[in-house]
Order: sequence, then C-alpha cells, then structure tokens
Amino acid sequence: MQPKTLKYVTLFLVGGVAFFLFDVASDIYERLVANNAPDLLELIHLLFEILSAAALMFAIRILLREMKSLREHNDRQSRSLLFLRGEMDTFVRGKFQEWNLSPAESDIVMYMLKGLSIADIAKARSTAEGTVKAQTTNIFRKTGVSSRTELMSVFMDEFLDVGATFEPNLP
Repeated sequence: MQPKTLKYVTLFLVGGVAFFLFDVASDIYERLVANNAPDLLELIHLLFEILSAAALMFAIRILLREMKSLREHNDRQSRSLLFLRGEMDTFVRGKFQEWNLSPAESDIVMYMLKGLSIADIAKARSTAEGTVKAQTTNIFRKTGVSSRTELMSVFMDEFLDVGATFEPNLP
C-alpha cells in the first residue's frame, strides 16, 4: 500500500474514532442530564460504540507504525542507492585498471554495459565496426570472458558484492 493511501486511511479512521467518541459522550451526557438509567439495549449499543472506537484507535496505531516503518525502509533504500551510484564509477574505473584496459577499450566497455550494439558503438566513437570488433576481442581476452553477457555478469556479480557490503547509517 502506498504511504499516501495509508495517510488517507488513517484520516478516515480518525474521523470514525471522533464520531464514535462524540456519540458515546453524547449518549452518556444525555443519560446524566435526563437522569435516566439506560436499558440493556442502550448499554449494549454504548458498549459496541466504545469497542468500535477502541478498535479504530488500535488500527490507527498499527497504520502509524506501518507508515513509520515504510518511511525508514524508504530512507535506507535511498541511502543505499546514493551509495551505489557513487560507488559505481569508482568500481568501474577500478575494474578497468585491474584489467589494464586502454582508454578506447574502457569506452567500449561502457557502451557495452549500456547495451549498445557494435554498430552503435562504432557510430558513437566515429570508428569502423571492424575496429570495435577487434577491441571487443581484446577486451574479452583481458577480462577473461567470452561474451558480452558474461562481461555484464562479471560487473553485476561483483558490483552486487560491493552493494552487499553497504551498511546504512541509521538515524
């Protein structure tokens, strides 16, 4: 459920609690002013109103706790995402150095990670497709993989390991 929806549900429940509490107070005041003892049916009605108000207050408490939990989860996810965005560039550059890739090969890997085809990479770099294919072969040799998919898998697996080490600073 969306946090905005939870807010509206909570407001609706608060309105219900206000109604039942007002009705209970009104019934009690009416009996005190009239100095009229309520009959069994009126007592049962009053008891149900009190129980309904209590149940709604309990539901509000649960919703408020759930909204707080969702907000904390969202904050942790946001911090994690910011961390990963910052670490991605460092991670990629580190892998390029580890594999001893040339600047041209590094560019090609970045284009490959973005999903560009050989033709698109050649066009973006203003080079021939044959040059990109030759550089791709060198990249595969240097990285120890045999395909684009394998190269992406290496990045994803190792980067997910980096993300797994992230421990958000809890407020």
